[in-house]
Amino acid sequence: MSQSKKIILRIYFMISALFVLDCLLYYFKEISLSGYYSDVVLSWLLLISSFAIIILFWKKLLAKLFLAAIIVTFAISIIAMMLPFYALLLSSTSLGLYQNKDLNENYRAQIVGYSVMVHPWLEIIEKKGLFEKRIIKCTDPQLMNDNLEIKIRTAKDILFKSETDSTLTLTLFYGGPNKTITFNKNTGSITAIKNN
Repeated sequence: MSQSKKIILRIYFMISALFVLDCLLYYFKEISLSGYYSDVVLSWLLLISSFAIIILFWKKLLAKLFLAAIIVTFAISIIAMMLPFYALLLSSTSLGLYQNKDLNENYRAQIVGYSVMVHPWLEIIEKKGLFEKRIIKCTDPQLMNDNLEIKIRTAKDILFKSETDSTLTLTLFYGGPNKTITFNKNTGSITAIKNN
């Protein structure tokens, strides 16, 4: 194997390791790379580099098996009512992002939906430099205690109101009756909802 192929293979393994680490950290600790699009770029970088590796090493049996594994994985995700396929599509593109807002230097809010079976939800993310951690996840049923018309996905803006040591208060702006929500930062639960 030539030196340039060895370097390309090392770069591919580093991208793959970073992708796996990113997935594991998010699944177990809800920590990801900073910003919504960094994870999207990483997943596309892995996919493109996978096809580059397949083309570069096409004469090897492992490259052909790798291509077959990618095709079978996509086929299986489509067969099962396309739910895994839609989850992959919505999470690796901007199609799953309804709204992304920097609240201040410490927090970012986003409204996302990665499934066709579940309504979009609100996430509050704490920025920590290169990484960030989701501290709050809020769904429609948590907000629809008195008004079934107000849904998270129809919010026009997310406004930062205030913060204490243990709480974070935001307003979901709808242009009509808005909702001001106070969250417990430690548990992620809602402590108060006010219509205004």
